[in-house]
Amino acid sequence: MAFVPRRLALSRRMLLRGGAAAIALPWLDAMRPAFAAPAKADRPIRLAIVFAPNGQDMASWTPKNEGALAFSPTLEPLKAFKKSLLVLSGLTINGGRALGDGPGDHAREGASFLTCAHPFKTGGADIKAGVSIDQVIAGHVGGATSFPSLEVGLEPGRAGGVCDSGYSCAYTNNISWRSASQPMPKETDPRALFARLFGDPDAAQSAEARARAAAERKSVLDAALEDVKRLLGKVGPSDKQKLDEYLTAVREVEQRLAKDAKAETVVAVPEGLRGGAGFPERVRLLYDLLVLAFQADRTRVATHMLGNAGSNISYGFIDVPEGHHDLSHHGSEAAKVAKIARINRFHAEQLAGFLERLSAAKEEGESLLERSIVLYAGALADGNAHAHHDLPVLLAGGGGGWKMGRHERFPRETPMANLYVSLLKRFAPQERAFGDSTGSLL
Repeated sequence: MAFVPRRLALSRRMLLRGGAAAIALPWLDAMRPAFAAPAKADRPIRLAIVFAPNGQDMASWTPKNEGALAFSPTLEPLKAFKKSLLVLSGLTINGGRALGDGPGDHAREGASFLTCAHPFKTGGADIKAGVSIDQVIAGHVGGATSFPSLEVGLEPGRAGGVCDSGYSCAYTNNISWRSASQPMPKETDPRALFARLFGDPDAAQSAEARARAAAERKSVLDAALEDVKRLLGKVGPSDKQKLDEYLTAVREVEQRLAKDAKAETVVAVPEGLRGGAGFPERVRLLYDLLVLAFQADRTRVATHMLGNAGSNISYGFIDVPEGHHDLSHHGSEAAKVAKIARINRFHAEQLAGFLERLSAAKEEGESLLERSIVLYAGALADGNAHAHHDLPVLLAGGGGGWKMGRHERFPRETPMANLYVSLLKRFAPQERAFGDSTGSLL
């Protein structure tokens, strides 16, 4: 009888270790038990929710037709992913409206986006919104990963005080809420996020050693090099290629982080924030870190704020020196509306890069994009009108199992919460309601 070598079986949670570094692995063939084929229902699905502040130029966002997707000027950068996109029109977040509370639409924009709740108007510690859909889903699937959820964003915010017409800064700075009174703070420093995901070899060293390691640009991969070599010697050719591609991506992000730490990225000015020359790279770094987190199965739920609600970041690198929020009050002036559309298109271009990297990452013969649901949306339509109805909403990926490549319009005042029920059912089929939902949308 011919000798059959014993199949190497690796744990899905195996880490490559070295010092304080702990590098999670992507899916490898060696992680599948011999002769086992995973059931489709057992394949992990990832959820990424991207928040775009201050509304959109809806004329440039909304596809002209319903049915088969035809690309609007804003969405044109996403053409390569037509078969994986679903644009939804007609959805409303009623909790974002004043409902007798007067001004403060941007605070309500942030607080209601994923909760669909009307936040309690306060500038004190007695904040109250609702549990956000990402945290409800994390409660069902978060136990399978190191991080039940990840919250990231491009813009830091004040820890306390009032940020919008008597509303606490907690409402403008956060979209993810663990409880009605407890927002989930976001990470805005890519280096700190990298350290959370992969460990930091400097963490266990003396101050002198840390300074020396920084000067040498010590890599987490270098710290775990012996574990890497041992594993490469045990796995098959296909897994070696996957590991090489993944570890190369980790090192490449790490090297970019070193450059980012020295570059101008976001510079404070009295009116808000100015996106410096390095700002687009900061956008890409955070997206790339989310791809690595999904690829290594460190988390299956993530939220990303492209700016705080009411963000006044300017985009000088695309010839938009004015603050975003200031421009959103355009008064229908054509030049200002055109600049809002330019910002919107920049965000769509960065989203396309995120989808491209998810598509390139493979897991059990499928792309991560096929195993993901990406929700890209805002809680305002036209920023000038502070409209909380007919919101800009886009879904991407194959993780929902829905018919894609379409633009679908729903009756006006259809609750955004109905979409959240559809998301929730994908992760917890027994769940039937969320917020002010009246049913499932998809």
